[in-house]
Amino acid sequence: MFILRLVLDILYTFLGLVGLWAVVSIIYSFTVTEKVYKKSSWLARIIAVVTTWGSMFFTRSKVTVLGKEKIPTDTRFVYVANHVSRFDPMVVMYKLARSRVAFISKPSNFKIPFFGKIIRKLCFLEINREDPREAMGTLKDAADILKFQEASIGFYPEGTRSKDGKLGPFHNFMFRIPVMAQVPVVVAVTTGTDEVAKRFPFPGGAQITIKILGVLDVDYINSHRPVEIGQRVEAMMREELGQVIEAEAKAE
Repeated sequence: MFILRLVLDILYTFLGLVGLWAVVSIIYSFTVTEKVYKKSSWLARIIAVVTTWGSMFFTRSKVTVLGKEKIPTDTRFVYVANHVSRFDPMVVMYKLARSRVAFISKPSNFKIPFFGKIIRKLCFLEINREDPREAMGTLKDAADILKFQEASIGFYPEGTRSKDGKLGPFHNFMFRIPVMAQVPVVVAVTTGTDEVAKRFPFPGGAQITIKILGVLDVDYINSHRPVEIGQRVEAMMREELGQVIEAEAKAE
């Protein structure tokens, strides 16, 4: 009887905390407008960490970060990685919470009920790649956020998820951001996030790895054009993923 009561007390406490989190999150989301936020909210960060932790916990996904010691701790930075799943930003928000990585994302992600508003308060930015002038405005907003040291900025150079795991064409104009903000670029590769949905609800959740490949410092950023920075990042990712650039493959 004692054990049963203890189990029920734990269950009720857990459900109570989940309910409190849901109520606070929903109420808070009503205070968020569609404007660009250049100051990160501490409450939004807590909500995001709890949400992403819960997503990994309930899907029984294990996230490992390799090379975390390479990440700068004395400055904000631009974070770039490959893109294979909608869970990619979530694992970064969960495991690299102290770096406050705010992603540049497509407009539809900001329409996700309640969470789409929460990420706005985390300095996430939406980008319209169909309108160059509007896209440039987003890049300038990202540079401002970095200059204010309010958050690091993350983006996926491919611009969209890869269905087969192979790197797609890079949008190298995005690398104007570190040039404008004068910050380093952290290059990473993520694997395993595409297994989260496939393995849920079956036993043995996804094994996710974030591997930090290296950091391009400000001296490197200052001495290279955005397109050259993009090419260097792509080469680093392809080497790690074992994917040969098409031009090289044809030459062989």
